[in-house]
Amino acid sequence: MPGLYSWRNFWIFWGGGLALFAYLILSGGALETAVAPNGILDHQSAATAARVNAIQQSWDEAGVLNLARWGMILDLVFITLYMSGGIIGGRLIWQWARSPALKKLGLLSVLVYFLFGLSDYVETICQLVQLVNEQGSDWLAGTAAIARPVKIIAWIIGTVVMMVALVWRWRETRT
Repeated sequence: MPGLYSWRNFWIFWGGGLALFAYLILSGGALETAVAPNGILDHQSAATAARVNAIQQSWDEAGVLNLARWGMILDLVFITLYMSGGIIGGRLIWQWARSPALKKLGLLSVLVYFLFGLSDYVETICQLVQLVNEQGSDWLAGTAAIARPVKIIAWIIGTVVMMVALVWRWRETRT
């Protein structure tokens, strides 16, 4: 699929992922309740079925359970966009950079964005299954809680590495 790896597609996927991420953050306030003051973030870090059930019950009582479901579905779309964009961008940088160090940053981006996607898919699917079933699961809640810090670290590293690599690549192409 050589047509997939283009700067146009990178900006569509990566930029689209960032835009959707911003939307999810801005709309997440509706899921804040007394039981879950941090909204969806509390659900992500809930490591037990009892905690998940309490959060989901508070959302149901607040009338936002469907909003939570749609938010998690949109999160799956975000993961797909942002991970794909990061992998496309990393590969393009790795493939076209002149500097060996910049090539390594491109390869690092590919690996970190893959790890981000994998860990965020695990976390979000575990959450969504519990939400759709309207029943917490110790195994699913624990798995989501374990995947969360991996996802966060990979997201931070991937985002910083990509920004540095993009600036470096821009400077390299201007000389």
